[in-house]
Amino acid sequence: MQYLIAFGLYPGLLTTLGLTLLVIFVARLHAAGGGLTRGMLATVRGDGSVLILLGALLPIGAAALLPWPGSALGAVRRLDTLWLAWALLETSFVLALLPGGQSASPASVRAAMREAQLGAAGRVALWAALGVALWAGDSWTIKTAVGQSLALLAALVALPAAAGWGPFAPESSIAPAGAEGDLNRQVAELAQWGRAIRTTVLITLVAVVAVPRIPQVHWGVNLALVGLMIGAVAGIGRILNGVTVRQPLLAGLRWCYAWALPLAVGAGVALVVGQRWL
Repeated sequence: MQYLIAFGLYPGLLTTLGLTLLVIFVARLHAAGGGLTRGMLATVRGDGSVLILLGALLPIGAAALLPWPGSALGAVRRLDTLWLAWALLETSFVLALLPGGQSASPASVRAAMREAQLGAAGRVALWAALGVALWAGDSWTIKTAVGQSLALLAALVALPAAAGWGPFAPESSIAPAGAEGDLNRQVAELAQWGRAIRTTVLITLVAVVAVPRIPQVHWGVNLALVGLMIGAVAGIGRILNGVTVRQPLLAGLRWCYAWALPLAVGAGVALVVGQRWL
């Protein structure tokens, strides 16, 4: 019963979809109303893409496995469930881009490859930052505060590239539909919803892993803080999506490997120094 609650209600399907609607609204993501349902029905009828559908649904399972406050699957950070959540999320990114990468249109292939490279580079830095945050523990101490602060900053720096915001947005200058140029309307809308769901789960990862919890309070207080963090980070996405222009691929990769990743490594070094000598 607890698994049914966790995957269906909290923190699974309903919670993730509700947060996705919040992120779509706040960050101004492209996701047509009813597009998720239409895309799922098209796939059932045989007019859609199973790969893109899995790319949209697997992150929901990943979200249910995260250490949410008060989760029926466990509110503590367990490496086995976090590894499974990571595997589901990474698989969803790969599956979602396969149709574009196999397209007959060179513009769609180029858009898919750009999105794959930038997203992977952003996630490498993001996983490194979240790994430091996991190593530091659930709460801040004098010994870990500097490392945890730098890890959170590194995660926030890497997140726009991992999520495809602003200057790292999917390519649409050559072909307006980007990687979905060869797909029908229902499948293209499902792909947009998949991006929004994956983005929401990435933000959630930062909120539940990189942000330390307040100890010895009701789990609802920490849950409220998670919700506020998700809304605040989505607000950053709104700013980036509204005022920035798309950057070349090399500039985006440089952002990830010359700024975000070294910052995550620096967070790890600061954590080691703090734990050993403070």
